[in-house]
Amino acid sequence: MRIIPFKIPKTRNEFYHYQIDRLKCFYDKLHQHPEVQITYIEKGRGTLIAGDYTGRFAPGDVFIIGSSLPHVFKSDENDHLQQNRLSVGYSLYIDMKAWEQEFWKSNDTLAVAQFFHHCYQAYQCHMPLARQLACQLKRIGRVSGFKRTLEILGLLDMIYEHREKMHMLSDGGWLKIIPETEDTRMSRIIRFTLEAYHRPISLQEVARVANLSVEAFCRYFKTHTRKTYISFLNEVRIHHACRLLAEKEFTFSEIAYQVGFSNLSYFNRIFKRVTHKTPGEYALMLEKP
Repeated sequence: MRIIPFKIPKTRNEFYHYQIDRLKCFYDKLHQHPEVQITYIEKGRGTLIAGDYTGRFAPGDVFIIGSSLPHVFKSDENDHLQQNRLSVGYSLYIDMKAWEQEFWKSNDTLAVAQFFHHCYQAYQCHMPLARQLACQLKRIGRVSGFKRTLEILGLLDMIYEHREKMHMLSDGGWLKIIPETEDTRMSRIIRFTLEAYHRPISLQEVARVANLSVEAFCRYFKTHTRKTYISFLNEVRIHHACRLLAEKEFTFSEIAYQVGFSNLSYFNRIFKRVTHKTPGEYALMLEKP
């Protein structure tokens, strides 16, 4: 698995591409494209990696993925293995370079154009903004021609007006710190982690995946992600623990074991470090309407 330069299927004269995905699982390769991506998850659950962020995605979520930011929506295995279970997403891809015409240089539109042109981060939009954006993204699919353009402009204006309320997931730092020649190695590390997080992983094992010594691997990973590998592994495990808590089928001890922790007290400590809540507090939060 490598960071794949992904080609959005649009003509040279188009400044956007609108897409509805109804699949057993979302595109599961770590990839990047110059277009800003706005995605509403209608169905499906899994893990989102965007730059140096790792977290969960679920129905109702809306994400904005900045230009050229490496990302992947990896669907949960139990989701797409079940018969007739679909992942459904509505996505809008905006090519800001194609919009660098006189229209975007006017006094009325310049601020919005500059925000998206310099958007290299990843954000999550929470309620009620997420609900409004979801409705707008679905409306775009029901119209065509200039009406679609007007709906897209309305969507961009809505995001710009609420930009201070959006939660930043990644600041886009990977754009500067992962050379193209290194993307295959980092992708192998990420794929290995997503597939093996539920069992004990030693630094020696993951260093072999990266074809580096342990010392060189630790230095490499910290330089390229600004966090230690153990911190990244713990974040992946805790985000999967959050999914299991939402399913309400397992005790805290069972969840800790299933996501790779052999010690409950250590699991509790890491859970609070990542989510700022204890497992019990998080479970109570899930009970609230």
